[in-house]
Amino acid sequence: MNDVLAASASGDRKISRIHDLLERVRVIADPRQHRRLLDELSRPKRARVVSFLNQHAFNLAWTDPAFGADLLRSDVLLRDGVGMAACLRLLAREPGMNLNGTDLIPQVIAAYAGRRVALIGTREPYLERASHYLRERGADVVCALDGFGDEARYLAAIAESRPDLVILGMGMPKQERIASRLVAAADYPMLIVNGGAILDFLAGRFPRAPMWVRGVRMEWLYRLAREPRRLWRRYLLGGAQFLSRVVRLCWGDGPDPSAARMSRPANSNVTTWEMPSMAMDMQPLFAQTDTRLAQLVQRLDVGLGEGGRRIVQFIAARPGEGVSSLAYSYALASAQLRKRRVLLLSNDIDDAEHAACLVDEVGGGDSNPVASAAGEGVTRMRLFSDTRSYQDNYAVLDDSAVWKGLAERFDEIVVDARSPFALATAKHAGGVILVVEAEVTRASLLRKLLDDLAGVNARVLGSVLNKHRSHLPYALHERL
Repeated sequence: MNDVLAASASGDRKISRIHDLLERVRVIADPRQHRRLLDELSRPKRARVVSFLNQHAFNLAWTDPAFGADLLRSDVLLRDGVGMAACLRLLAREPGMNLNGTDLIPQVIAAYAGRRVALIGTREPYLERASHYLRERGADVVCALDGFGDEARYLAAIAESRPDLVILGMGMPKQERIASRLVAAADYPMLIVNGGAILDFLAGRFPRAPMWVRGVRMEWLYRLAREPRRLWRRYLLGGAQFLSRVVRLCWGDGPDPSAARMSRPANSNVTTWEMPSMAMDMQPLFAQTDTRLAQLVQRLDVGLGEGGRRIVQFIAARPGEGVSSLAYSYALASAQLRKRRVLLLSNDIDDAEHAACLVDEVGGGDSNPVASAAGEGVTRMRLFSDTRSYQDNYAVLDDSAVWKGLAERFDEIVVDARSPFALATAKHAGGVILVVEAEVTRASLLRKLLDDLAGVNARVLGSVLNKHRSHLPYALHERL
C-alpha cells in the first residue's frame, strides 16, 4: 500500500513539475513579437538565461527534478518542436511560433555583432570552425572551450573573459546546470543561451534539413536518418515516452466522469457567478453584459466591504484566455459605478512595452511608483518585469509594504496575476476570484490551485465560470 501511495505521489510531482514548465513557456505569437524578443535579448539589463523546451527536455524534466529546476530558473523559456506544439494544443493553449535554437540562436548572435562572445561546447576541430564562422560574421569570439571539462573551468573562463553573450552547446542537462551556475556568479549584464548542437551546426558538422523538409515539420526525421546511432533512442523510444506522458498529463489525472455529472444540490451555499454558455473559440471567453458586471461589483462589495482601500485578484484555474479581459471589465465597472480610483495591475495590456512597471519602479528604489493613466477611470500598470529575475520580481510582489503603499493611493487595486507570481500576490489580496473554463479545466488543476491558495491563507470569495458547473466534480463545488 505504501509503495502505491509513494508511486502516486511521485507521479503527481512529475505532472506538477511539467505544468510549472509549461506555465513558464513564453509563447511568441507572430513576427512582431519575435522582433521584440530579439530586441529584448540583445539588450539585457542583467545576466539572463534563454532555454528551449522540446520533446527531449520534456522527457528529461519528467524524470530529473534537478534539470526541471534549472529550466524553471531560465529567464526566457521557448517552445521548440512539433511535439510541444501538440502538447500545448491538447492543453487548450496556443503554441505560437516554433522557436528552435538552430534558427533563433544565429539571429541572436547577429544582434551581438561587434560584441564579446564566448562559445562552450562540442570538440575540435568543430569548435574552431564554429569560432571562425562567427568571426567572419562580426562576432568578437573571446573564449572558446570544449564541452567536456568541469564546471569550475567554465566559471573561471567566463569570469576572466567577461563576454556579452555565452553560447552553451554541451547538450542537456549539463548546459542548463552550467547556465544556472554562470548566472548566479555573474556581476554584469550578459545573455546565456542553452544551444544544444548549435555549435556543430555552425561548424558544418551536422547539415540542416532542406527547407521543404523543415516546412513540413519533419526535420527530426531528417536528423534521425543522418545520425541513427546517436538519435534513435531520443526520437523513437523518447517519442513513445513523450506521447504516453502527454496523454497522462492531459487526461490521466482528470476528474472522475461519474462525479463530473453530479449537479449542485439546491441547498448548497456555494458563492458563484456563472457566465452564459459559449463556444470555446469565442473571444473573449468571459464576455459579460453590463448587468452581469454590475452584479459582480455588488457581490464583491458585499464580500470585501463597500469601503475603499481593498485589493481583489482574478486567477485562472488553467492557462488560457479570459482572465485579463474580465479583470479589466470589472475594474472599469467598479470605477464607473462606484466612482473609485482603481489601479489595474496586469502584464496583458495593449501598451505593455511602454507602460510603467510596478516591479521596475519599486525595485529601482521608488517606493511610490507612478502608474500611467489609461482613461475611463482606470489606471494601469504592469505587474512584473520580464527584464528582471524571478527572485527580483518575487521579492517585490511578496513585500507587504509595497501593497500597503498602493492601497494608500487607490481606492481599489485589481490584480491579474499569472503563475508563478499568482500566489505571491494572492496572499495580499482582500479577496480572490477564480476564473474557471469549466468545459476544459481538469479537476486536478483546480484542486491544486485551491490547495495552494489555502496554503498562503488567501481568501477565495467565489468563482466565475463559463459553460456549465456540472463539468466539475461535486466536491469541488463545495470548496468553491
